[in-house]
Amino acid sequence: MERYPIPQFIEQEGRIAFFISFRQFFYLVGAGAISFILFFVLPIYLFIMAFLLLMGSAVVLGFVTVNGMPIGNMLLSSIGFMTGSKNYTWKKKESPYPFTPVKRVEIKKIEEGAPIRAQESKLRKIRTDVELKTK
Repeated sequence: MERYPIPQFIEQEGRIAFFISFRQFFYLVGAGAISFILFFVLPIYLFIMAFLLLMGSAVVLGFVTVNGMPIGNMLLSSIGFMTGSKNYTWKKKESPYPFTPVKRVEIKKIEEGAPIRAQESKLRKIRTDVELKTK
């Protein structure tokens, strides 16, 4: 039986049209709705500035990513980091079961004395005798 690789870490948003996802669509529609209301409330020069600011921020929030992470998530993470506590203390965790110490065997030291010499082998003596032709 053949084995096929199973895709992992799939994080893909559903697409509405060719390149726009639901999240991006709602950012743009929300900015458009707010701009529509501001068109009737503000004078034209303030409306143009507000429209450019709203639509620019909607495009940035919808389409820009940094290191594969959307700007919106990054902004929320940075706000959480700035408002959260930054006092990190290390606490030693107790083990779930008690350990018993292991008794180690003492290593005995070798008493220093005269160095041990290898015995003179008979084979070496015979070889020396043959080389020197003593016998």
